[in-house]
Formats: sequence, C-alpha cells, structure tokens
Amino acid sequence: KIAATIISEIGEIDRFNDAKKLVAFAGVDPSVFSSGKFTASVNRITKRGSSRLRHALYMAVQSGIRDARKKKTTDKIIARN
Repeated sequence: KIAATIISEIGEIDRFNDAKKLVAFAGVDPSVFSSGKFTASVNRITKRGSSRLRHALYMAVQSGIRDARKKKTTDKIIARN
C-alpha cells in the first residue's frame, strides 16, 4: 500500500530531471534560515510539497525501523519487506 501511494503521488518520474526537484516536490528539502552573519544550525523541512507523499515516506521509514529493531534469534540473514 505504501509503495502504491508513493508511485501514485510521484506519477511520471521523467518530469523530474533532477533529484532535488523530486525532493522539493515531496517537501522534505531543508529550509535555510540566515540573516546577516547568522546562519541557523537547526533547519526544518519546508513542507511545501505533497503531504500524502511525505506521509507515505514517513510510514516506510517507520516500518523499516520497526523491522530492524526486532530481536535477532540467529545470525542468519532474514529478508525484510
């Protein structure tokens, strides 16, 4: 379901001729705050893109983290979703 959401939100991948444009479309690019000589050290994402795409990417990362935290019973490599 997550993969289908990501693919449907992105649409034709050919319309993004640069990775930065895809990142901006998703709204996960950092906002840069600077004034004079001051430059912020903590920058947040811009959130100006597709909120559905951001949510799907967030859920994919969360499920990956949850899968990686499972307790290992053997040293055998287990395929993850």
